[in-house]
Amino acid sequence: VGEGHQAMCEVLDYAPEMLPADRPRYLMGVGKPIDLVEAVWRGVDMFDCVLPTRAGRHGQAWTWEGPMNLKNARFAEDQDPLDPTSDCPASSGYSKAYLHHLIRADEILGKTLLSWHNIAFFQALTAAMREAIQHGRFEQFRRDFHARHTSN
Repeated sequence: VGEGHQAMCEVLDYAPEMLPADRPRYLMGVGKPIDLVEAVWRGVDMFDCVLPTRAGRHGQAWTWEGPMNLKNARFAEDQDPLDPTSDCPASSGYSKAYLHHLIRADEILGKTLLSWHNIAFFQALTAAMREAIQHGRFEQFRRDFHARHTSN
């Protein structure tokens, strides 16, 4: 907690091998999606963090392409939803323009919807990682995630 991405990766390159393989490996307080993917790649089984809701309260939405700050004026007229493929109503049922308006007006609904979206995104990310592991495709998933998530 509190260290940068590179330092976290360096510790995780070493630490999981020292832990019993038959026990869950927990990483506390790490929440950026790229950190979660790298932690799982290095053998971490579970983690927790307040980031999805904290980010939502501050107008930030996490997406497959990276973080999106809905306070930015460029979203004022964007009629697209955060994620049209999501089952989460907060992700697919509201335009970025409306969410932008709610956040700029400091409406609690905006914070609630972005928190809900972020939790749904993190659940989808975890499910996608689990599926990739089960099908022996995690290495490809990791490469694809890096390509999409760091291109913005």
